[in-house]
Amino acid sequence: MKISKILVSALMLATLTACDLDEKYYSQTTVDTFVENETTLNQLLTRPFNHWAYVVNSYMVTVNEQSADCFVWPARATGDGWDGPDRPNMRNHAMTENDGWANNGWKEPLQGVARCIDLIEKIEALDYKSIGVDEKKKAGHIGQMKALMGFFYMVGMDWYGGLPIYESTQDDLRPRNTVKETFEYTERLFKEAVEGLPVRSSMNEEVTGFLRKGSAAMLLARLYFNAESYIGVPMYDEAAKICQDIIDGVYGPYELESDWQALFGFSNHNSTEIIWGCPADWTQMKNNWFVTESFPYNAYKYFGLNTDFPTFCWNGLCLTPSRDPEYKLYKETRPDIKLGSPYEKFDDGDLRKKCYRYLGNGKYEGMFLIGELKDPDHPERVCDFLRPFRQGEPEVIYDKIAAWSRLKENGGTVESKADLKSEFYDCADESDGVRLVKYPIPDENEKKLYGTCCVPHMRLSEVYYTLAECKLRKGDKQGAADLINKVRKRYFAGGNDPNPATAANMDQWRMLDEWLIEFLGEGRRRTDLIRWGVFHTEKWWDHEPTNDKNVCRMPLGSSVIGSNNLLKQNPGYGGNELTPDEI
Repeated sequence: MKISKILVSALMLATLTACDLDEKYYSQTTVDTFVENETTLNQLLTRPFNHWAYVVNSYMVTVNEQSADCFVWPARATGDGWDGPDRPNMRNHAMTENDGWANNGWKEPLQGVARCIDLIEKIEALDYKSIGVDEKKKAGHIGQMKALMGFFYMVGMDWYGGLPIYESTQDDLRPRNTVKETFEYTERLFKEAVEGLPVRSSMNEEVTGFLRKGSAAMLLARLYFNAESYIGVPMYDEAAKICQDIIDGVYGPYELESDWQALFGFSNHNSTEIIWGCPADWTQMKNNWFVTESFPYNAYKYFGLNTDFPTFCWNGLCLTPSRDPEYKLYKETRPDIKLGSPYEKFDDGDLRKKCYRYLGNGKYEGMFLIGELKDPDHPERVCDFLRPFRQGEPEVIYDKIAAWSRLKENGGTVESKADLKSEFYDCADESDGVRLVKYPIPDENEKKLYGTCCVPHMRLSEVYYTLAECKLRKGDKQGAADLINKVRKRYFAGGNDPNPATAANMDQWRMLDEWLIEFLGEGRRRTDLIRWGVFHTEKWWDHEPTNDKNVCRMPLGSSVIGSNNLLKQNPGYGGNELTPDEI
């Protein structure tokens, strides 16, 4: 089977599943007849980026967040939350080859690779002059595809290790290359892409969607930054050099935003800080995971909307709790646990640490649903309980997972809060768990704004934090603290940070906390924990460490191996496993 068959299968799958990528496929149309001008050429270039947006906003967020310490989809006492073993297996680091994510996590990156290779071949064969496009743009378009192909390889390598390396749609199916070979090929793709891409021309240029030199360079920095966990070779100096160059403007002008809402608000496509982001029309924002999977059933009432939006909310995903069943802080009752407790990792006074409210005219406050969901400025806006005997009462979101509804005082059988359990299975009430509102929800009067935010995938703050961690690893704690504080100050009124980073408090745990706070829910947490060697060795909330490094890579799904008998399984998952020389 040729890789071109993988591409055909990918396109058929996209039309048959719920991905809804809004793509059209022209089975009887060659590139020469479809591409008539620069507009249709750009439409062709957009296709692999649609798949990128899907991987970024669905798979990366799911796998990298729900397997780590900040998010959980608990099985609630109301009966909600259980949808099979996939999620608990992932969060307990007990994945099997039969889990859905094990299959799809392998297929999605390689489908992206196939799309990029196919388009590179089409671009190379296309006569730009005949369609009125400057031939000089061809190198940039090929650079786009090489950088994007490198992105897909890096995602697959992050999850599985070595992948089969393909360079042509005519390649036969191949066995897995070693992770070192995959790393070096990905590195080559990024380097070649940087050479062919344009720089950002000015602060006014939107940098969502297509790549620039800066975004391709930062992809290369990400590769180097995680090289030690990928191939066992520290490359922090190489990552630091690229990050410093980006800050210094070598790859075009970028600037930290002073207002945090400029990063996620309705006009964030104009942000000076976003290096690479998914345009709103690519992100399927109207069905994004923050809304559908997380928010309480009647949340639309609190947001001031007249109907349930945009689809039925599942009241599932929430932050892992910062408090125990007696509502005491875990940092006080379990000080040995350093990970998790995401809501309380935000300092008091942080402008984000408020219950989200829409203020009108595109303005809002807060980044969480917590406390009583009743807008004091609009008393009619009440998110009430779904349960009949509680309807009409404002739902109160608690930073806990413990079924207080089972207490005797609430009509149950449990004597006291101290007797309640707090764990994944059957322990959460309907309103348990803080919900993240990363992107603003407008009210009915301004409903047209809903879904107009782009999704930042790469921000200048990542550059600062990457450089900070590189400095920390070399012992320059003050240099690391200075970089962290340049970002932190925007989250406090007047820039008065009550808990700035210092040389005295900068260590691995503070660095991990800063990554958590700045990038909560953005699909990178698993990677950060693995880089620091704590993904498999540390506990959080109800998670006990496996102390098995094999869980840092996922198993190949049974359908994946069944479709290519040249593939071998990752160590620790049984069957035809890779040998040490093949890893």
